[in-house]
Amino acid sequence: QQATRAGQIIRSVHDFVRRREPAKELTSIHDIVNATLPLMLLQARKAQVRVECKVDTGLPPVLADRVQIEQVLHNLIRNSIEAMQEMARREIVVRTSPAGDGAIEIAVSDTGPGLPPEVASRLFQPFVTTKDKGMGIGLSICQSIVEAHHGRIWATPNAGSGVTFRITLPTAN
Repeated sequence: QQATRAGQIIRSVHDFVRRREPAKELTSIHDIVNATLPLMLLQARKAQVRVECKVDTGLPPVLADRVQIEQVLHNLIRNSIEAMQEMARREIVVRTSPAGDGAIEIAVSDTGPGLPPEVASRLFQPFVTTKDKGMGIGLSICQSIVEAHHGRIWATPNAGSGVTFRITLPTAN
């Protein structure tokens, strides 16, 4: 099952790089989050990160390329896990909610160190990274995917410590 999923991811990324229109289908954000979390929970446990999921099951469906949106969510959670390696408190909250104007929001909040100001303003530009061995293309690709779905992605600092990445996607209604 994971090998089939990996094949879907590779095909989806290949199509994205070739600038093909995402293969959108009517889908539930709840289903996207539930498909993404099992793999991420394994990584989180290894890093001693607690993950809490607050999914609104009553949200309307979105028209999305499921695999691409799962990859965006996967990237955001993985970035949060990696950012918290040196933190005493390691928590991630994944939340979905209505965003108004016919959209839904997915938020990934962490208790990491937050974003340095010099990076925050350029966060979604290619080759901008806070990681020693990072390539700086993950968030740029995430932004391109979200925008191809007529959505928006941005980051805000949390009160205290950490950051929240927010994605809005239009509902199919």
